[in-house]
Amino acid sequence: MSKFSKAFILGLVVLFAVSCDKTPSVFKGFQKMETGAYMKFYEKSNSGISPRLNDGVVFEMVQYFNDSVLFDTKDSEPVDITLEPASFVGDVSDAILAMQVGDSARLVVLSDSVFLTIMGMEAPEQYAGKPIYYDLKLLSVKPFEEIEAENQRIADSLRVEEEAFLEPLRNDTKNTITESGLIILEQKGKGKVAQMGDYVDFDFLLCGRDGDTMMCSYGIEPVMMQYGEEFISKGFNEALGMVPQGGEMRFVIPSELGFGEEGYRGIIAPFAPLVVRLTMNEVMDKEAYEKKQAAVEAQAEAEKQQRLAKEKDLIKDYIQKNGINETPTESGIYIIRNEEGTGDMAQWGDAVAVHYALYNLNGDQVESSYSYGEPMRFTIGKGEMIPCIEEALMTMSPGAKVTVISPSELGFGEFDIHEELLPAYSPILIELELVAIE
Repeated sequence: MSKFSKAFILGLVVLFAVSCDKTPSVFKGFQKMETGAYMKFYEKSNSGISPRLNDGVVFEMVQYFNDSVLFDTKDSEPVDITLEPASFVGDVSDAILAMQVGDSARLVVLSDSVFLTIMGMEAPEQYAGKPIYYDLKLLSVKPFEEIEAENQRIADSLRVEEEAFLEPLRNDTKNTITESGLIILEQKGKGKVAQMGDYVDFDFLLCGRDGDTMMCSYGIEPVMMQYGEEFISKGFNEALGMVPQGGEMRFVIPSELGFGEEGYRGIIAPFAPLVVRLTMNEVMDKEAYEKKQAAVEAQAEAEKQQRLAKEKDLIKDYIQKNGINETPTESGIYIIRNEEGTGDMAQWGDAVAVHYALYNLNGDQVESSYSYGEPMRFTIGKGEMIPCIEEALMTMSPGAKVTVISPSELGFGEFDIHEELLPAYSPILIELELVAIE
């Protein structure tokens, strides 16, 4: 997806209709179900198998706006979810609740509601008052009782696996078991340990019981925080107070001191013990921490100013080497006209379709909408686009093509778009084509 755009992709989280007394005209020909969904059935199976809330459901879905397909499960996998209560009357959950296994149906919703409720804005002119359709086919239903029983079997198995891993470690006399149950495998170093209110600077490697890395700060960036704040888990926080400055510790966090029976966002499984290596780089009191932070911030500001000064020279050199004679705009961007368009120029508030190719001043391409096969769409003035693009567009008619050279202030500023090709405070070159004013 384009890094330029702050727009959204319509997906499952935004599938809903408006509940109101007056049926919108776009719903004519559709029947209002008891669930509130407006639907038209292509096929009724009469299988007698209907879903309930919290059941597992699998269904195919194709999402349309006008004649364009926005999403199609044929390009991926059928939707496989636990059916949750509708966020809005008439959403996909409400449609699925009105179906039986084997049924095929079309659901209609208003796009206005998507923009107003999800984006907190009125729908752009090209969407206003228009419907979004969803062709749905319900493939299967798994009762939530079966899901709960299956989940319990899995949990019991994982609990047994964890205990099989922890028991030998607890019985090994070389290891130390804390009162809470933390298992210390190895500890090095003597010296100052963190007290409540101190600040700590440390590196860590967190692995599963099989040695697979889940999180790591070594060679990336140390963690700096106030001791006592929550970090990772209860067991990890306990360890932070045990490792002296300059020291290191290897330890195991049982799941009861980690992420328990819930796990963590698909990264850490339920009942997963965690194997950790922790190096304490520095323990600081508040005064030392604030001094260090001030030094870090001063260095960052100095580096920023160096980059800003350098980018002025980079732009100047590029202009001279490429024989560019255009005068920069008042804001400081260069707009080089390659092809003129026809018709009215784009204005503030216009919805536009735009193709672009983004480069650094060395000529390395960072991103291009042409590779996505379709232009990006946004509204000028809505804050959805970087300033240099909006400024250039308001000098263009449909069909026009320009090259824009911009300082980072009107581009991506402090954001790293690409660590190597386009880091923060980099000038940019954009080839821009105004496809249409919509």
